[in-house]
Amino acid sequence: MTDSHDNCGIDRRSILKILGTGALGAAGMAVSSGSVTADPSATHYHNPLYGPDFADPTIHRADDGTWWTYASNMSYNNDADEMLVPILSSPDLVNWTYEGEAFDSRPGWLYGSVWAPDIHYHNGQWVLFYSLWPREDDDSLVPGIGLATSDTPDGPFTDHGEILSNPDHPYPGNTIDPYFVSHNGTPYLFWGNFAGVYVVELTADLQDVRSGTFDQIVGSAYEGATIFQRDGYWYFFGSTGDCCAGFDSTYEIEVGRSENFLGPYYDMNGTAMLDRDEWNAGPTHLGDNARFVGPGHGDVTVADDGSWWFVYHAYDTEGPEYAGNNGWPPARQFFLDPIQWENGWPVIGCDGTPSAQMTNPGLGGYCEGGGPVADGTYYITNANSGLHLEVANGSTSAGANVRQYSDTGCTCQQWNVTQNSSGTYDITNVNSGQFLEVANASTEDGANVRQYTDTGHSCQEWDIVDNGDGTYQLVNANSGKAADVASQSTSDAANVQQWTWNAGDHQRWRFIS
Repeated sequence: MTDSHDNCGIDRRSILKILGTGALGAAGMAVSSGSVTADPSATHYHNPLYGPDFADPTIHRADDGTWWTYASNMSYNNDADEMLVPILSSPDLVNWTYEGEAFDSRPGWLYGSVWAPDIHYHNGQWVLFYSLWPREDDDSLVPGIGLATSDTPDGPFTDHGEILSNPDHPYPGNTIDPYFVSHNGTPYLFWGNFAGVYVVELTADLQDVRSGTFDQIVGSAYEGATIFQRDGYWYFFGSTGDCCAGFDSTYEIEVGRSENFLGPYYDMNGTAMLDRDEWNAGPTHLGDNARFVGPGHGDVTVADDGSWWFVYHAYDTEGPEYAGNNGWPPARQFFLDPIQWENGWPVIGCDGTPSAQMTNPGLGGYCEGGGPVADGTYYITNANSGLHLEVANGSTSAGANVRQYSDTGCTCQQWNVTQNSSGTYDITNVNSGQFLEVANASTEDGANVRQYTDTGHSCQEWDIVDNGDGTYQLVNANSGKAADVASQSTSDAANVQQWTWNAGDHQRWRFIS
């Protein structure tokens, strides 16, 4: 599909696609390839979906039902490090495959890094608007927005050069963060970078702007605009705050709406978005929680059941703060959450913060609570051995081992199961009151399962996944691995550990009240 760049006849895009494919399911891979954590659940997924560097995601669904998402790549210590718009594809919004880069070579109109892509299918072509930022922040070069097109979503995209830059319009600030909308047959381009978000009409070929059509829609608090229509309103999703300070980032999503495409837009407090000139001053529609920080700069899509979804980036404080060496780039990972609508206003992630676990798109009931197992007290019995999960010797000590054993009537074999607002479960021993956890928050196969006092860490949270046969998986929310009886033993006192899901009966459990 592309020309060769070496004597072996394998080009740069192909090499990186091979590396990306090899990284799926692997932890701690290089920034250039990224990684996906496999989710054994057919009903739920876990955030983040891809990382450690997939910033500013944009998304579009092809006619065959496949979703395609594209992102900035901030690893650019040298030219070889930087991916020229990484691409992922998915049949279901949950399981993602790395497809390569959008460009064979760097756009030539500016020696710059490619940021904040925006993808659409328009007039029979895939159109990719992108920001080109001077590498090494070279002040002698002027950032701007370019356009590239392709017949296929995986590229390679043909660059058509710069269409808008700072000297081309009357406004302050840098010309980056494009977002394209075709409205009533007229193509429009939005952009902005904390100097206001602006809009201009494009020519029919999308390769130039129409003079005299510039306008401003919101104030200088925002960047990373997303504009879409729903139920008679146009919505503006904008990012505000500091995007790139690692775990100290203050990024969040604020929202305005209007009955008219070009505004005026107002937030849910009735404040004109044109008057919002201070970071994080308006109502927050997606912000921090205890684990995930700095959510923002995303895009919207709709699943087959009519549910709305937001793809965006955020930091996972239980993961890396930076994706590479020397404190750069910031580890902004790829997230997905449903958008619920309350009185015409969006609530993202059910409570306005990123979720750790969510029901898969298409299954419904995303924020209704409930789960595969009702809250209560249970014996948790292994399907292979018929033996109960218990704390060894009835210990009440932190760190005491968890194993399987025949029924003794001891409350050390009984467990309180309580669902969290995120959909995960706390499982606490009736005898000791301590939490079932994976020791030392390990993500390795064979790591020990034990009890411990409450630490608030996700290694003490569990996804309970219905296997559809009366048994369930106990999947650790931190590692994504299943509680497992070692060596498939059927003996009393056999150890319980975590292991990658392999569908064996020794990884299946029954909840008996």
